[in-house]
Amino acid sequence: MKSLNRLLLAGACALLFSACGSQTPTTHDLPTGIRTMTGTLLPAEISTFRRGTHLLETNGQRLCFVESTTINLRSFEGKTVVIRGVFEPNSDPTLLPVLVTQDVTAVEQDSHLLSLPAFGLTGSIPRSWIIATQKDFTVLLVENTSVPLVTITLKKQTPLPTSGAPFLISGHHATREGGSGSQEEATSIERGDDLIVITFTPPKESEDSDLLRAQWSGFLTSLIFTETSSSQASNAASERTAGTPCGGTAGILCPAGEYCAITDMKENIGHCKKI
Repeated sequence: MKSLNRLLLAGACALLFSACGSQTPTTHDLPTGIRTMTGTLLPAEISTFRRGTHLLETNGQRLCFVESTTINLRSFEGKTVVIRGVFEPNSDPTLLPVLVTQDVTAVEQDSHLLSLPAFGLTGSIPRSWIIATQKDFTVLLVENTSVPLVTITLKKQTPLPTSGAPFLISGHHATREGGSGSQEEATSIERGDDLIVITFTPPKESEDSDLLRAQWSGFLTSLIFTETSSSQASNAASERTAGTPCGGTAGILCPAGEYCAITDMKENIGHCKKI
């Protein structure tokens, strides 16, 4: 009886290993040596179980993940590039391999200068984007589309929103709301007492959504205020005399009928202004 049990157990184990073996995923056949790849570099979703900070794709087809410890790949996002590196397997062998980058070169200057005198801004946008100026706002569209991709408006006498992620654009305080789970994303930039609001609304179910978001981020980082140093000094002087200091670590409040307009996001310090 014991011999029979051992035989049955051995048979069950053999069947189990055979079944498991039939489900073992096949790994990608990786080329050896230094390889050269060409495509559009896009940011990849953050993952704890997968390698690769970026994706390389061409004509909507993903070629491989990309990573580098020596090159700032973010500066090439949304651009057509030539990448040289060595392929390595991904943490999950069923996923695309990783091209560990040694050299990146932009193929062409695929952007052109954008001047926004009504907002005191300049920047760069992809050549596939078209600018249309209306009475109270400016829109940016992708070629062969009619729905605005980016809308730029100026709100007079409007303080910077307290919500959103704070950051700086060309030395001016700004906040960024939306993104990630939400389709629409709004960036508000403080300019004196006014507010420049730039809204990004990508088309729904677009095959180029990753590329458009990369181009949107590149557009924001390219923005520069065209104010002269004298006008900037004048703005700084007017801010210093704008009202009583408020906020800060002591949480100084403004008198009735006024609010605290924050001018230093890091220290949460501002000046009281009339509502």
